[in-house]
Amino acid sequence: MAKITVQTLLRQLETRIPASLAESWDPVGLLVGSPKAVVRGVVTGVDLTHALLGEAVRKKANVIVIHHPPLFPKGKGLSRLVPGESGSREQLLLECYRLGIAVIVAHTNFDRGAIDGMVKLAQALGAEPTSRVLEFPKDGRSLMKKLITYIPVDHFERVRDALYLAGCGHLGQYDCCGFGVAGVGNFRPLKGASPFIGAVGELEEVEEIRLETLVVAGMEAVAIRALKEAHPYEEVAYDLVPLDPVPGMKGMVWGLGYGFVGKLESPVQFSEFVRRVKRVFQVKSFLTNQHTPQSVRSIAFTPGSGSAFVGAVQSLGVDVYITGEVGYHASLEAARNGLSVFELGHRESEHYFLKTIESWMKEWKLPVSILDERTQRII
Repeated sequence: MAKITVQTLLRQLETRIPASLAESWDPVGLLVGSPKAVVRGVVTGVDLTHALLGEAVRKKANVIVIHHPPLFPKGKGLSRLVPGESGSREQLLLECYRLGIAVIVAHTNFDRGAIDGMVKLAQALGAEPTSRVLEFPKDGRSLMKKLITYIPVDHFERVRDALYLAGCGHLGQYDCCGFGVAGVGNFRPLKGASPFIGAVGELEEVEEIRLETLVVAGMEAVAIRALKEAHPYEEVAYDLVPLDPVPGMKGMVWGLGYGFVGKLESPVQFSEFVRRVKRVFQVKSFLTNQHTPQSVRSIAFTPGSGSAFVGAVQSLGVDVYITGEVGYHASLEAARNGLSVFELGHRESEHYFLKTIESWMKEWKLPVSILDERTQRII
């Protein structure tokens, strides 16, 4: 096994679930530990618990990857780390630091970015994922932006394809969407510049193509990094323009929305679908409301707290909405509107997190183990 550092692992995670995708209140990334430490092994769980820390010690792993931040919400969590009661968050974080165990959080950036996990989950439920569930910002922020840049003709395809590979240009059921128009760019390199084209002090004119494509809000840093790495110019000109049109709710777009909306290959009886959900999520029971469709043809899923998505899901006309929790009144209102809601439990709805992280670590040839710990119990 090639040795990699915690920093390298963070960079690899960044290619799948960029930190910029996280909600503004969400502390993700490395919370404890040194980025320079060499990874000896990884243990993953949904929450940082005494049992998870014990598993890391037993496995001699020095990296813990968890879903729920122990410092939460961002800017309103713990203000100090002092020894507390055994098993407290403070004590667990201090113990991780003392033992040299890094703690990495992958939360809302994972929920928005881990498309492969969503596709596998949808298929396990017998559905083909067709789109994601969108929660439209109440503050007027755009969900999509237009990226505009200027590329010398000889490098156009290289730069364009690098942007598409970074997730740009995805619109509904289409990807690699963009528009290019030819023109002439001009510039004069000043003293100290190292121009790719032209000479210092001389006005240069270059045949360029203006490329316009789409970027999901939150993915700007990923797109600009890809642009600069592929573009030959020392100084790369670009614009990011918020878009007013609401994106169509089609396609599994990386970084846009949560969970998935899916269609079953063929309708199944409601009772059979209930059994399927219990098997996939490994639960013996869950809450539902009073609406019982005769058969299930289409479904929607979001992990964790789903109350903010009920309205969006109702507008899709699906038969069943699977989530962690929505609360009594939201579930009742959904039933009135002909939507069956399955409340699995917050942690139970996030079971796929463990399998997805495990598969990534194995892909990167890192020793990994998962702790499928049930943090709430029925007694």
